[in-house]
Amino acid sequence: MRSNAENWTSVLSSCATSASRQLETWISLSEPPDLFDYLMTTLQGDTEGQAEFLIESNIVARALLEPEVLKDRQATELMSIAMARDSLFDMKLLQRLLAQRAWPLEVPYAEIQRCLALVEDAPEPNRIAVTLLKFTRHPDIRVQSKAAKLLGRHLLSTDKIVELYLSPNERVRANLIEGIARRKDLEPMMPLVERAAQDPSNRVSTMALAILARRGHKMSQTLLTMRRRSKVESISWAANFAHEVLVRPFQAEDLGNLAAALNGVGVEPAVVPAVTEVDSEPEAHPEKET
Repeated sequence: MRSNAENWTSVLSSCATSASRQLETWISLSEPPDLFDYLMTTLQGDTEGQAEFLIESNIVARALLEPEVLKDRQATELMSIAMARDSLFDMKLLQRLLAQRAWPLEVPYAEIQRCLALVEDAPEPNRIAVTLLKFTRHPDIRVQSKAAKLLGRHLLSTDKIVELYLSPNERVRANLIEGIARRKDLEPMMPLVERAAQDPSNRVSTMALAILARRGHKMSQTLLTMRRRSKVESISWAANFAHEVLVRPFQAEDLGNLAAALNGVGVEPAVVPAVTEVDSEPEAHPEKET
């Protein structure tokens, strides 16, 4: 595990020299405070204009992008604080990822995955959709599939969504459908979902069947149940995964909504919860990834 001093050195080495000089007027870089604690406290308190400086000098972005500097939980917390202070920070994070580096060879895979994970729940994700399209052309299928899931959830252009579905890789198509499942308004995408239910790939069609089953389509419910009981591991795994992340949460929510309705409480529309993150797993068992 790297020391706190090494973390500071790594972050500042990717920023302008002027950033280090300015920081030295506030803290000792020979014996710096804990990086995460300092960034969190400063962004929350905005002491002497330091918060704006940490964002604009890309110190916060560099700390977020390096998985060895901050743990996933810490990065998520810091991202939330940064977004609260600067509503455009998600775009700035993407820009920093791509700045002054040849795409895609000079952009580390680990940084790409960290960045995509952090922008997934941005408050206005459609504004970064055009930039995310760039990631669907990355040579690594895991990057393509992660971007497809985000775009499936947020991209407004139906034509672009259909274009992404034409990917020859089943993982990309399956993740696209999984992302679509998380939309608040599924109706514009239902023709594509019904098309995907007939996809020759089991993992793709299973995701689509889960959406249809969730909406009360009896045949889809039956097919999904049959696949969950299959003795073929790749089929049963995909079906059980789809059921757990796309069907079961809604069953519990429907019961809660029914109870609320009986008690005269207003019922909120269902919102798809966050799904299990598996895009960072290795390719050892591709049939078990989504």
